[in-house]
Amino acid sequence: MAITAVHYFLVRQMFERGILPQHGAILEIGEANMYGDVHAETIKEDIAKYVPDAARREALLKQLATALADTTKWRSFHVAKVYYEMFFSPSEMQAIDFSGTDAARKLDLNQPIELGRRFEVCFNHGTAEHIFNIAQVFSTIHNHTVPGGLMIHEDPFTGWIEHGFYNLQPTLFFDLADFNEYTILGMFIEDFTGRSVTPIHSREEVYKLADAKQIPENSSLFVVFRRGTNDHPFRVPMQGYYRRALPAEGVEAWKNLR
Repeated sequence: MAITAVHYFLVRQMFERGILPQHGAILEIGEANMYGDVHAETIKEDIAKYVPDAARREALLKQLATALADTTKWRSFHVAKVYYEMFFSPSEMQAIDFSGTDAARKLDLNQPIELGRRFEVCFNHGTAEHIFNIAQVFSTIHNHTVPGGLMIHEDPFTGWIEHGFYNLQPTLFFDLADFNEYTILGMFIEDFTGRSVTPIHSREEVYKLADAKQIPENSSLFVVFRRGTNDHPFRVPMQGYYRRALPAEGVEAWKNLR
């Protein structure tokens, strides 16, 4: 599951703001590779800028050079590991992916999974939409994230015809946050073609963007949750409209945006 330029720049921004946990364990739901629209020079410049320790900086530049010289189909996966090292300095990485490298665990995400530990960061790299039992994916991520840890989701919103089983709506993430006591640290509409992002701070902003026809025809959602400190089991949400949690503007939008 690919790291695009838009994704890369959002994560870099979170790193600059001090949001990303450092030296923690990372779980990838879908092993990441680079999409191909982040230039090698950009990564080199960022290593020089964001890695102050000289020895570590040289090691990362060497790791990047080795990855770029790889002529196998795994080249983009190896480059992605440099991205993780630069922005997260992870103590450990695990991935679940039938199509990933040999390091990825081949497990059925439709079923409950127990990895025997929890992680400071869990990534859903555009994988959830390919899993029929999508609720189990959100439960697996919740159960494998430490209290206070980050859950980062990136999934299709509009368009993406025949890409996966599902496109995901902002209400899903707002309702997940409400039911599971997540803090939404960021929600963005991504346009990979235009390399642009539109921040969403509320349900009302979604309605206004839709009404003004300012949502790209082919877009994704990038959502960052911080799990609460209460260590409760995953709670299946009920949609805000049906539990009468929406403001009047939201009820009207639900009826009119069809």
